[in-house]
Amino acid sequence: GATIGLRIERAGAAVFVGETSTREMKRTVAELGGYLGRYNAFPAGVFLMTGTGLVPPDDFTLQPGDDVQITIGGIGMLRNLVLGG
Repeated sequence: GATIGLRIERAGAAVFVGETSTREMKRTVAELGGYLGRYNAFPAGVFLMTGTGLVPPDDFTLQPGDDVQITIGGIGMLRNLVLGG
């Protein structure tokens, strides 16, 4: 399975770091893809979003300027900067 990592940095320091694997998923990616395509056609393709399975503690809150990085082994990194609301 692929390793999935979540890292949240604030002012250059890690305030949350977690890691899991696709092996921890209740359903396989192939099984989820089968459900997705069962009643829907996607001639131009589709993205299957599963979430990370990594959740910071209840008292954790994102703040403006936080750098949220999600990495998936063999795929790459999704990186988002939190803006003020």
